[in-house]
Amino acid sequence: MQLPGIIIELKAVKKASPEELKNLAKEAILQIEETHYDVPLLDAGIKNIKYGVAFSGKNVEVVTV
Repeated sequence: MQLPGIIIELKAVKKASPEELKNLAKEAILQIEETHYDVPLLDAGIKNIKYGVAFSGKNVEVVTV
């Protein structure tokens, strides 16, 4: 049995609009890919592991690939 793998990159800003939060969450995904944090898990055959999360006060946006 293969265990799941999850990589979460968090971003936090003050007073962001919903669209800005969505863009920050997408940037978090790009950071995971550009820094190759996901390579060991991908090499092990684990997929759907990347989550980008952006916070602004009580508002949050989550993007996954």
